Amino acid sequence: MRRILQTVVTAAGALLLALSMTTSASAGSTITAYAEPDIAETPNAAHGGKAVFQPDGEHLLITDLAKDGHSTIGLISIGCDTAACNYYYWNRNGVDTTRDVNLDLAEGTHIGLKACIGDWSGTPTGGIRFGTCADLWETTTA
Repeated sequence: MRRILQTVVTAAGALLLALSMTTSASAGSTITAYAEPDIAETPNAAHGGKAVFQPDGEHLLITDLAKDGHSTIGLISIGCDTAACNYYYWNRNGVDTTRDVNLDLAEGTHIGLKACIGDWSGTPTGGIRFGTCADLWETTTA
């Protein structure tokens, strides 16, 4: 019995720790995720790019914030928390540009958001510098 109780307490603690490590916005609020900069190219930049999800109208805005020769990617998870629900939207237009992706999502759909930088190589995930993505997902609902 003691071993079972210890296992349950350990599992509950791990679950609470995992939940506390994710960021969450209230339902239907705008969320913003930032990509880390390429320190070799832009050592003084605070961020390499950002992605914003606006639930009103379901817009994903991807902005390139650094003149580093890299693109900014909005990594959005739509409807679940697995890689199967991830979509990658690239802004390849250069620094100070924003790509507006008008999504059509059902109200209440779970949204996770990250921003990354990368070098387009012809596929949605090819060339992404995953080390520039934030560790935690920003979350909201459509």
